[in-house]
Amino acid sequence: DSGPAIEAGKPEASLLIKAVRYQDDASNMPPQGRLSDQAIADLEEWVRRGAPDTRDMPTKRAPGANWEEQLKERSQWWSLQPVKDTPVPTPKNADWSTAQIDRFLLVKAEEQGLEPVEAADPHILIRRLSLTLTGLPPTAVQVTTVVNALRSATDPRARQTVIEQYVDSLLASPHFGERWARHWMDVVRFTETHGNEWNYEVHHAWRYRDYMIRALNADVPYDQLVREHIAGDLLSEPRVNDADHINESVIGTSFYRFGEVNHDDCISLRELGYDILDNQVDTATKAFQGMTVACARCHDHKFDPISMKDYYALLGVLRSSRLVAQTIDAPSVNAEPIAQLRELREKMREELSRLWAAQSQEAGRYLRAAIARSTNAADVATLSEGLDVAQIDQWVAVLKAEKQPYEDAFEPLRLAISATHPPEPVAGADGKVPQANEPKSVTDAWSATVRQYTAEDRTRTEFNQTQFQAYADFRSGIPEGWDVGGQGLREPMAKAGDLVIAPEGDRLVRSVLPAGCFSGAVSDRLNGTLRSQVIPKGKKQISFCVLGERSSAVRLVSNNCQLNYQNYRALIQPHLHWITFSLPDDREQLRTYAELMTMWDNPKFPDQLAALGGDPGFYRVPWEKATENPRSYFGVTQVVLHDCDESPKRDLCHLRPLLAADAVVSFDQIIERYQQAIQSAVKRWSEQQPTADDVVWMNSLVQHGLIGNDRSASPQLAVLSDQFRLIESQLAAPRVVPGLADVDAGIDQPVFVRGDCHNPGPVTPRHYLTSFEAFQPPELATLPPGSGRLAVAEQFANRRNPLTARVMVNRVWHHLFGTGIVRTVDDFGHVGELPSHPELLDHLAQEFMDDGWSIKRLIRRIVLTRTFQLASHDSPSAREIDPQNRLLTHYPARRLEAEAIRDSMLACSGRLDPQVYGLSVQPFREKEYADRRLFPGPLDGNGRRSVYIKANLMEGPKFLESFNFPGGKVTQGRRDVSNTPAQALALLNDPFVLQQADVWASQIVTRTGDTLESRINWMLEAALCRPPTAEERESFARAVAQLAELHQVPSSDVLLSHAIWKDIAHTVFNLQEFVFVP
Repeated sequence: DSGPAIEAGKPEASLLIKAVRYQDDASNMPPQGRLSDQAIADLEEWVRRGAPDTRDMPTKRAPGANWEEQLKERSQWWSLQPVKDTPVPTPKNADWSTAQIDRFLLVKAEEQGLEPVEAADPHILIRRLSLTLTGLPPTAVQVTTVVNALRSATDPRARQTVIEQYVDSLLASPHFGERWARHWMDVVRFTETHGNEWNYEVHHAWRYRDYMIRALNADVPYDQLVREHIAGDLLSEPRVNDADHINESVIGTSFYRFGEVNHDDCISLRELGYDILDNQVDTATKAFQGMTVACARCHDHKFDPISMKDYYALLGVLRSSRLVAQTIDAPSVNAEPIAQLRELREKMREELSRLWAAQSQEAGRYLRAAIARSTNAADVATLSEGLDVAQIDQWVAVLKAEKQPYEDAFEPLRLAISATHPPEPVAGADGKVPQANEPKSVTDAWSATVRQYTAEDRTRTEFNQTQFQAYADFRSGIPEGWDVGGQGLREPMAKAGDLVIAPEGDRLVRSVLPAGCFSGAVSDRLNGTLRSQVIPKGKKQISFCVLGERSSAVRLVSNNCQLNYQNYRALIQPHLHWITFSLPDDREQLRTYAELMTMWDNPKFPDQLAALGGDPGFYRVPWEKATENPRSYFGVTQVVLHDCDESPKRDLCHLRPLLAADAVVSFDQIIERYQQAIQSAVKRWSEQQPTADDVVWMNSLVQHGLIGNDRSASPQLAVLSDQFRLIESQLAAPRVVPGLADVDAGIDQPVFVRGDCHNPGPVTPRHYLTSFEAFQPPELATLPPGSGRLAVAEQFANRRNPLTARVMVNRVWHHLFGTGIVRTVDDFGHVGELPSHPELLDHLAQEFMDDGWSIKRLIRRIVLTRTFQLASHDSPSAREIDPQNRLLTHYPARRLEAEAIRDSMLACSGRLDPQVYGLSVQPFREKEYADRRLFPGPLDGNGRRSVYIKANLMEGPKFLESFNFPGGKVTQGRRDVSNTPAQALALLNDPFVLQQADVWASQIVTRTGDTLESRINWMLEAALCRPPTAEERESFARAVAQLAELHQVPSSDVLLSHAIWKDIAHTVFNLQEFVFVP
């Protein structure tokens, strides 16, 4: 804010020089201590010379150039020019290949006087293709089939046909999607926990992984995937999976939700929310555009045509959307059983209406007998004649209940009984017995009760009417602006009097619902979410009349932060009660909204701290354990705003008929009033016309067990209950993913001065990068009233966009050859490297789009080139002229990725489980750290491929991390490839490697008919997919002899020795070729 730190050529006017001279205490630099006089003099001279920077690139700001001039200049960068379909060149050796890709590459090589090496050995090529396309070594049957077919091929065209058929089989394999989904997961920083102190789960993240596997196997066009990632929830025609009955498009938005998330207070530390948005902007623009847009958070981009306004315009787009849980089930999922459950519930209601109507007529008799027993009346036996003793006990228990709230339907009667029959005094702590109360007459006792209740009723009514402003009343429908989601809220409104059927136990009815929104109205196995619009400014507090259990929750969300504890409350009461939160003062700026959610949709489940009402039975346990019981529900009837610190009082309307001013002279008159209230409530409920007061009475009767609520109360109820419970127990669990949703109108974001969210500057309208205006269709020039994500998605997926196709084609090339045409796969800007073959890149990008954005056809086209099928050894001239093999005159052999190394071991040992999709498996850990959600899994991951091992941000799988498994915090389209002692030690000592050697050995020793030579041949062919050389056979034969001596195994038992062959298997796993793409 103080201006530029350096005035070129003017050291005396430069703030930097003043700071290092310690001329200003507030900005002394460095703060730890003053530099030496010589160092200060050097800085002064540097500034005097104009402060030259050797790091500056040709695109640096020219002296005095404004941003418009820089934008124009920087926009001339190669990657920002339209894709050109350059004519295919003709190389000198035109007969070498007719493939267009080969010709582009050969021309470049010939310019340097280089020529390609010979073709790879068929065995090598077969393994290379399988590892590259599926991440698994080929099976022995595949190798034999392809090799025999190649041997039978009579000409090059026939040979190529064999390779084409093999490639097509690999592309059709379900394992193709697993391999290439893992590549993409690096780009979107896939992780299944959020890291930080408590390492919360990224709920259902594994569904995104499976979504990508399905999409790649189905060859969903890449432009469609782009749209689904950026705005899959907003597509007018989402992609529906008819086999699984899910909305696929919505799942794409899950990528926004990965990465590290802090769970501290996002109101006082509001930069936390902006850090999440920054990570989203960074990931989206790197993944799909190969641009480092997030570098413009604090200043205009130093090199690329990206201004701070561009950055905050995109940030405004994402900030206009909410981070939510999205239910992906198609409307048809559970639709039929839910309809059946509703029908059965109504039939039970009809049967209960008949039973309860009869029982309500006897309520007065039971109440009279209960009062007699409670007061030790002499006529108790007479009054009890013909009545059910157990039912009388229930009434007595109700009358003897202590410390009940005013609103309890039987509290007025208890007060009257206590006044007419005061209890015997009990000695206090000091041993003294207080004086007994004098009994009152029924008339006086009831009159006192009426006065007390009338005053309380008046006080409550006045308090509620004057202190509270209605914000949302769900008793009359879903208020405007509220967003509803989940299977349990497809028909969100419960009518007054609807029954909640108990799913187990002897009880039939769990509760009678008032009018409102209840996720468990039909079944608490169904999920639900309810979100308000942004809460308007004004009042200081907000209160919710809610119920719920099992990790359902109500909360306020500010600044889109999902994990902080402020204004969060788990619901643990099955009856309606009020919960109050204090509202942030600047809630409009924080975009504060209210949310209610079931366990499935609760991002804080399992609750690490079991805080604020959380259930300690469901915290610090693995997700799959915590969800063994899928039941969770919430309900809400009202939301109010207020300034007072108290929440609304429960009204006493239902008691007013009891508290009429008419005097009573006996309990019989009071009983008659209760009889009338109960009978009227049951009658109106039976006629499907209950009032809110009637529902209170019905619930009181049901909860206290004062009317028949046993599922065996009649044969018909027993049958209906059994049918209901059977269907209800078979409801499909809801399928939920983390994602985004547009609920509010979009907001334009202020530009933060120097990136400081506490120092907002001018507001910038939401838009995409200014430098792309020439490429966008006119209809996308102005973003719509919503967030604008859909428009941005269309700009990303637009054929005229110069980056989208180029970036994806380059990613594919990188994974096929180990290095992209542009080496910096995530950065196509000025700091990134220039393409080695720009014309080829554009040619591939154009064909990619013309081919319907088909990833499989792009891969097929590349791997069928002669270049991909070259041998992996270099020529002496290439070693000298092109040591990095950028001209691809030989295939670039390289180490396998971590997952492919592990999966190859599983495949060799026979332990590989080929199952596709499903919940992730916890990685192996020697010790559990439950408070950090680091749970131990099986050593071999149950044989599942590495893509199914849980990616825990706090601590990844140790074996995979040894081989550069990515961290999951930022986009990493190009993994680090290190060569460290830890990798050799992992192959030597890791318990997984030793275990797989042991498993393989167990299979090897059961083989019959082997000779030593045939067994060595078989093992090496299984591991390397080629016959061993004579030297290798001799080497392994010597190793077997040495191991026999070490393990003291006689020569006759060598082929049966588990110890020998475990060591040999371990040795094979440690071969360099085993862990390399050849």
